[in-house]
Amino acid sequence: MPIYEYNCEKCDYKFDRLVGTFNSKVNCPICQGDVKKLMSSFSVGASQNFAGSHPAAPAPNMCTNCGPSPTDYSEN
Repeated sequence: MPIYEYNCEKCDYKFDRLVGTFNSKVNCPICQGDVKKLMSSFSVGASQNFAGSHPAAPAPNMCTNCGPSPTDYSEN
C-alpha cells in the first residue's frame, strides 16, 4: 500500500497516510477538513514539517588517515 502526503486546506496541517487505494477518501486528522494530495518529497529529500519526519543525518566526514595516500599508488 502506498504512502501519500497531504495538506489540509482548512488548517494547513501537513501529514502522510498509508492508503489502500489511490481514490481512498482522506480527511485531516486534526480538523476533519478537506485535504490536497502533495507531490511526494521522497524523491526530492525529506521535508522538515511533516508529522513524524526526522531531519536527515549529516554526511560523515571523510577520513584522511585511512588507507594509502595518493602518492603510495604506483603505476605498473
